[in-house]
Amino acid sequence: MNTLKLVEQLNEMISEGRFPENSKLPPERELSRNLQVTRSSLRKALALLEADGKIWRHVGRGTFVGQPSVEESLQLSFFTKTTNPMEVMEMRLVVEPRLAGFAAMRATPAMIAKLYRCVEKSRSPRDTHSYELWDATLHRTIAEAAQNNLLLSVLNIVNAMRQDRLWGQLKELAVTPDKMQIYTNQHLLCIEAIESRNATAAEQLMIEHLESVKNDLLAVSGNKLL
Repeated sequence: MNTLKLVEQLNEMISEGRFPENSKLPPERELSRNLQVTRSSLRKALALLEADGKIWRHVGRGTFVGQPSVEESLQLSFFTKTTNPMEVMEMRLVVEPRLAGFAAMRATPAMIAKLYRCVEKSRSPRDTHSYELWDATLHRTIAEAAQNNLLLSVLNIVNAMRQDRLWGQLKELAVTPDKMQIYTNQHLLCIEAIESRNATAAEQLMIEHLESVKNDLLAVSGNKLL
């Protein structure tokens, strides 16, 4: 079973209530056995679900369905209602280049390998949604590679806000097959800078990538992201 089919199966199990909101998922060994998949395949699927905001992980406690806490959900709801896509992109332009720079200094070989896997997966996505899953996983992996939990938490909030209905509509219009290839090539250049430990280049390449995304969103929205 490929990763995206496994993601779909897990999503169905969550939607059907087999894994209720706020419930703890079974341990990886048990879940992989029940689903008849390898633990490696399961981890990849769980990473995509986490990037999509369907599950969250607590080190030492396990993996849970839904958002981390009621308090965070309320806070996120407040921000979603009081902000707009332009402000979210401005926040990304402040936070993510620094994360890329830190990743260039701190990323482990395993993290860099995971980034390259994300790039390869995003080269031939089945649809916009599958591309977005790999895109979100790549950006989150860069944040994890930066090894700064506070900045990672900020990015998690931003990513959760990107699940809003308006964002979905904009992405469907903006993320065309041609744009996917452009973004993927930009991702690759940034990862190469991270691998070469060039923090300055990694930051600049992330800025250029996010500016491209912002401009494409502006174009499909008629320059009205506010």
